[in-house]
Amino acid sequence: MKVLVLGGAGGMGQVASREAVQYPFVDLVTVADLDGRHARSVAHALGPKAVSLRLDVNDRSAMKTAIASHDVVLNTVGPFYVLGVPVLEQVIEVGRHYADICDDWEPTLTMLALSRRAQENGVTAIIGLGASPGVTNLLALKAAGALDEVDTLVTCWSIEGSDEDLEALESQRPHATGASAAVVHWVQQLTGSIRVLVDGKFEDVKPLASASIHYPGLGPLAVWSVGHPEAVTLPRSVPHLRQCYNAMIGPAEAFEGLRLIASLVDAGAITVRQAADEIVKEMRRKRGLPKRDPRHAAGPSLFAWASGLRNGKKAVAAAGGRRMPPGGMAGATSIPLALSLPLFQQGFGRRFGVFSPEEIIDPDAFINTLALQCAGPIAGDHGLLSLCEEEFTV
Repeated sequence: MKVLVLGGAGGMGQVASREAVQYPFVDLVTVADLDGRHARSVAHALGPKAVSLRLDVNDRSAMKTAIASHDVVLNTVGPFYVLGVPVLEQVIEVGRHYADICDDWEPTLTMLALSRRAQENGVTAIIGLGASPGVTNLLALKAAGALDEVDTLVTCWSIEGSDEDLEALESQRPHATGASAAVVHWVQQLTGSIRVLVDGKFEDVKPLASASIHYPGLGPLAVWSVGHPEAVTLPRSVPHLRQCYNAMIGPAEAFEGLRLIASLVDAGAITVRQAADEIVKEMRRKRGLPKRDPRHAAGPSLFAWASGLRNGKKAVAAAGGRRMPPGGMAGATSIPLALSLPLFQQGFGRRFGVFSPEEIIDPDAFINTLALQCAGPIAGDHGLLSLCEEEFTV
């Protein structure tokens, strides 16, 4: 198998490239990036299986040539609300398999609509196979599966990261400063309107709405909404949902600050890029301070939560990761992406089209494989998944 990693010299792409070269069935990994010099450095460090390629994803001729000489394309180039759709269109046109870490709901819908074209060209494409979306989608299936009926499904992640996460949020390019595409994306999804499922219908609403969910074993947990693909893809796989959205957990004061920044962007006082740079500056200021709020430390930093009925009683269920892959945000995002490669090698039973992760990946098998990549064994339990539920009297 020959693998083309787009954005291979960036923070996410480096991890995907590193993971890809370790598979015995992978013969070649091309680290493709607009920064050719940095791509050469990354490829050299990965050993004889890796080569570099200076590539502009906006250059259709160069892209067509590069895609055609590989079997699978892993795309880490953001922001996806700008580049996701045109890249996938080119991959489908050439007829190669594809996976990405798209975390924007708008292009996700457009890319899923390309499924018929992918089927005709014998292409299997997986959209949003990172931590969130990606692992969260599969956790959502596990949480929903613990109930007989599900009315609300929430995917959630913590904003309290490590110093490794801060490095991922800063630009990974030599001599570059400011926020990465990941933070630009985040601000984009904290401003304007986002799409969520409300009373069984999709609605465009303001982000950063606060709510309280009852987490089994922990009690009330405050969450704040943010735009993300899970909210628009999970209702395709989990029937009869009434509410579905993506949310964040963290200190209330942090969300007050994010609301202020978002209001300035919405008012036109600052740009999305300026807001992203301000967020990274604030994170730098807090570097070295305790990262996880004690109020949230007992629970997972990445989880899915479902409410509905079980045995005729109101019930809630949550599925979370006891631990995540090493490498901070980049590891948590790109190690799942690279795990698509053995799935492509197996062939997905010749299922062609464009899919969200929950539509084509078996959650148990994937989570068990991901567990082998995770650091920090839990005493008495070496599993990755934490699944818990509670019932209430109707």
